[in-house]
Amino acid sequence: MTIQLQDFAKQILFGTTIEEKLSFPREEIVDTDPGSAIKTPRHLSRPAHLSLRENGVKATHPSNAKLVDEKERGRLLHFFGNHELLATELMALVLLKFPDAPASFRRGVLETLKEEQIHTQLYINRMKQCGIEFGELPLSDYFWKSVSSMEDPLDYVTRLSLTFEQANLDYSREYKSIFEKVGDPSTANILDKIYRDEIEHVGFGLKWFRRWKASGKSDWEAYRDRLTFPLSPARAKGNHFNTEGRAKTGLHPDFISDLRIFQQSRGRTPSIFWFNPDSETYAARNSSEGLTPGSSTVQNDLEFLPAYLSKKDDLLVMKRQPSQEFLRQIQNFGFHLPEILTTDPNSKVSTAPKLSRKIGDLRPWAWTPDSVSFFEKTFELVTRPISSTTLWNDKKKLLFSKSWSLNWGKQFAAESLVNDWIAPAEVYGQSAESLEAVTELRNRFAESGYRNIVCKAPFGTAANGIRCLPADEEMSSEFLAWITGIFKTQGSVIVEPWLERVFDFSLQLEMPGKELKTIAFTRLANNARGQFKGIVTNAFCKGLTPEIVRFLMKRIEGRPRVYHWYEETVVPRLSVALQKSEFKGPLGIDAFVYSDLSGNLRLKTIVEINPRYTMGRVAHELGEHNAATSIGYFQILTRSQIRKTKTPRFSDFAENLTRQHPVALTNETKPRIVTGSFPLIDPTTAEQFMAIYHVRKRIDELPI
Repeated sequence: MTIQLQDFAKQILFGTTIEEKLSFPREEIVDTDPGSAIKTPRHLSRPAHLSLRENGVKATHPSNAKLVDEKERGRLLHFFGNHELLATELMALVLLKFPDAPASFRRGVLETLKEEQIHTQLYINRMKQCGIEFGELPLSDYFWKSVSSMEDPLDYVTRLSLTFEQANLDYSREYKSIFEKVGDPSTANILDKIYRDEIEHVGFGLKWFRRWKASGKSDWEAYRDRLTFPLSPARAKGNHFNTEGRAKTGLHPDFISDLRIFQQSRGRTPSIFWFNPDSETYAARNSSEGLTPGSSTVQNDLEFLPAYLSKKDDLLVMKRQPSQEFLRQIQNFGFHLPEILTTDPNSKVSTAPKLSRKIGDLRPWAWTPDSVSFFEKTFELVTRPISSTTLWNDKKKLLFSKSWSLNWGKQFAAESLVNDWIAPAEVYGQSAESLEAVTELRNRFAESGYRNIVCKAPFGTAANGIRCLPADEEMSSEFLAWITGIFKTQGSVIVEPWLERVFDFSLQLEMPGKELKTIAFTRLANNARGQFKGIVTNAFCKGLTPEIVRFLMKRIEGRPRVYHWYEETVVPRLSVALQKSEFKGPLGIDAFVYSDLSGNLRLKTIVEINPRYTMGRVAHELGEHNAATSIGYFQILTRSQIRKTKTPRFSDFAENLTRQHPVALTNETKPRIVTGSFPLIDPTTAEQFMAIYHVRKRIDELPI
């Protein structure tokens, strides 16, 4: 007795009982009459209790911590069992949709189908032992929707074999280990069998993929080309990437390497990040004029930094794709990688790449005219309504002005009458609109005991918007050229007394709605002129003098007073003002402790308010990757600083650095950094700036 392969496939695909779907005939299966090609049925035939839930409805996936409970293990096996049954049904579908496929391919699909039936039955039996009946929980139709629309056998092996079955190389091995740890060898053995079978299944699909793929393309190129959004190579990976298992399938090492660093959202609507460090310049102009693909050196060199702000599945827009070697290194150190989109190198206008999918949020470094222009064509893709006029207007421009920060600082200085540790209003300076006014303020501060002054552009960063003027120096030609340019373009400068700083820090905040949310306090390292050097992570007070620690940590209502002051006084008041300006997004407050003319410590509550991301926020996110007792230091070095180390190229410097201070990780599921130094940007493309992260066990070991 014989049975035709098409009849057996129909029994599985159109069967209405679990027995029909999982029984394998005793008769010999022949394929002498493959029949005519069928169309994918609109609805998958199943017994009523196993019907698929449409619109993404599915059972809640139990967390690993809950798997000590047998019933929770049964719930997880219910989830796995549906996947195996769907794979069985999809293999029946491919046999019926493509009767003209090569006989050896069809025979291979049959053998794989038989193993999928066995996998399904193993799961059903084991979940029943755990107290769960197959079908009592919702069943997702995601696999069916993703694969059943296949147009040819190449689609089938691309989507099922090389995507979902490849992902199971990770999941089956991971959960085998988890079940062993919770003392469930029976389930662990099932997962081990499935893992070994899955290696063969992926290898089978790979053989036919290579036979059918477009000529002249690598496996990776052809694989990416065949997948269409929302399906992507990201779906071919689980939680823990299994290089060994993939190598056993016959996948090329380059394919494995490319897949490992590939990122794309697997369902969550992602945010898009973009680094626009020249935002203050465009804010001052109140225009995006001059925005071209030929961005500044700072932007070119440091454009990868927002990757450390992103979450899993987010996107980062860059001018250049970093090297795979660099991305692998960052990933190996425990950082997730965003999906990287590159701008069009041939475009005369600087705009975000075109997308055809929904976006959860747009997250430039700052919302200023340049970023509004850059993302304008992307606004329609954002899930919440967004417009250029709400992102940038006169209210928003005011927030970027140091005059606005100055006024807020003076408001909090009024508190010095009742809080003698808060800086008085006199140290906040005043605005000057001419050289004569600058000279007058300089003399006035000198009479009050402040012999040195600092001049700040209303719009600008510490690198290009600040000039110090010591008492023993005349206004140099360079200073005069700078300040004349500021008067011409911005109308005024802010003149403040230069204070004897002893501790710099910043407060990282986020305005998601109506209230500011405190993210972190970060410790800054500035040079003698108050310019940024770096940021210490996970060590706000370590290594400070006892006097400074006492000053900061004195208790008020059970909290260190520096935290209490900002969280109870400063942040609530700023929230009200920002709400009126309809501001949303990241924000940083720079502050410092200084020694006053009498030698007493004082807190200058606000040095600057930056309504954007800051390097302090980047440092905080980096610090989240430190081991529990380790301390980090985020710094940005210039080419001139690198040359002093006798390594003229950034790549050589980075190589020497990582060789001298190799990264050591904790032995955790999500490893963290114990010690080591490494570049945060691709050293092979850097021209003038290099971002570095150092982690040590003690603060005196850091190169501060």
